[in-house]
Amino acid sequence: MRPKLVALGCTVAGALGFLALPSGAAHATALPKPAMSVSTPPGGYAYGTKVTVTVTLKAKLAGGTVSLYATPAGGTRTLVEKGKVNAAGKLYPVYPLTTTTTFTAVFAGSADNAPATASRTVTPAARVTDAITGYYTTVTISGISYRVFHASGTLTLHSTVTPNKHGECLEPETEQYDAGSGWDADTTYGCDYLDSQSHDAAPFTLGQAAGDQYRVRSDYMRSAKDTTNLSSSGPWLYFEVVK
Repeated sequence: MRPKLVALGCTVAGALGFLALPSGAAHATALPKPAMSVSTPPGGYAYGTKVTVTVTLKAKLAGGTVSLYATPAGGTRTLVEKGKVNAAGKLYPVYPLTTTTTFTAVFAGSADNAPATASRTVTPAARVTDAITGYYTTVTISGISYRVFHASGTLTLHSTVTPNKHGECLEPETEQYDAGSGWDADTTYGCDYLDSQSHDAAPFTLGQAAGDQYRVRSDYMRSAKDTTNLSSSGPWLYFEVVK
């Protein structure tokens, strides 16, 4: 009986070994991953720009579903749009840009294609808004509105930067109009540092400015620690000074 038991054991072991190798398991093929990209229009972006993001499945998987997510600096990732790409493999979500933002596109995969992702990070400029006070009237010169100041008065340039840039540098800038050469750079001013409300008030004495036309604005000069917005300038504000 012992030889028979040994033979039986060998037969069982052989059967188990055969069952452990399912047919075709060693020949599985990985699904191809489609090329994918995220792009935005070239050039700089003003604060609040509604930027059109182009998501592309380069394999032109018409009808494939993709999702675009936005992660603003210091914020959480949110879904911008989920939809099917067109016949050219593209989807065009729109997003209002206010701070450094990473866009991430996700293709979940299909029966014939593996999942894929792509991303792009963009940074907009800060917004500078300016206003001047101290004038006594307004006139129009060559279609431009000028505030009129007495030479004995004071012009105050009020500026606010958005988003809040407390402690960052804001530099007032003025130019004087010359009938022969146009607008010439005037006095150079140092940095004012934005207060807790991201505001600055810069006073200008006008005693030596009578008889001329000027324009003024503020320039936001970001430091290395500001990684969320680029430097930018406010709009020119025009004024003239009379005795």
